[in-house]
Amino acid sequence: MSPGKLRRLDPVRLLTIAGALALAVMVLWTMIDIGARLAFNKPLHGTLDLVEVTLVLVAFLALPECFRRDEQIKVDLFDTMVRRRTLAAMRLAGEIATLAFLVLLAVTLIQPLADAYRFGDQKPDLPVPIFVLLLAIELALVVSVFVVLGRAVGQVRAFPRAAAGTADPHPPALHSSNGAAS
Repeated sequence: MSPGKLRRLDPVRLLTIAGALALAVMVLWTMIDIGARLAFNKPLHGTLDLVEVTLVLVAFLALPECFRRDEQIKVDLFDTMVRRRTLAAMRLAGEIATLAFLVLLAVTLIQPLADAYRFGDQKPDLPVPIFVLLLAIELALVVSVFVVLGRAVGQVRAFPRAAAGTADPHPPALHSSNGAAS
C-alpha cells in the first residue's frame, strides 16, 4: 500500500466502513432468512442475534463520522437572537458537554468490557463474544472523543473576537448548511 493511501485510511473512515459492512451483513442475512422461510419454511438459526449484533455495530461505528461531519440533530432556537460571540460560546459549551458525555460513556464501559471478557459471555444463539461488541463500542467512543476534542479545539481557535462597540445584527446560523432541515 502506498504512503498516500495510508494517510487516507483514518480511524473514523475505517469505523464507518466497518459499520457499512455490518449493515450489509444484516440486510443480506435478513433477506436470506426471509427467502428460506418462504421457499423452504426453514428460517436461519441465529437471525435475531445477528441482527442485534450488527445493529449495535452500525449505530456505534457511525458515531465518529457523524461527529466529524457535524450531522447531529440540532435545534436552532437562539442562533438568530444572540450575537456571534455568544453563539460561538454556546457551540463551544455544546462541544464540551458532548465531550464530557462521551468520556463518561467510555469510562463507564470499561468494567462491563472487562467482566464480559473475564466470564466469556456470548450471545445465546450465535457464538459471538459480548466483549468483542463492547470493545467495538469502546473503540468507537474513544475515536469519537478525539473527533469532538478536535472540533472543540478548532472552535476555540476560531472564536470570534469582539470589536469595541460593534454589534452583529445578523449572527450566522448555529450549524453549517449541510442540507439537513432543522
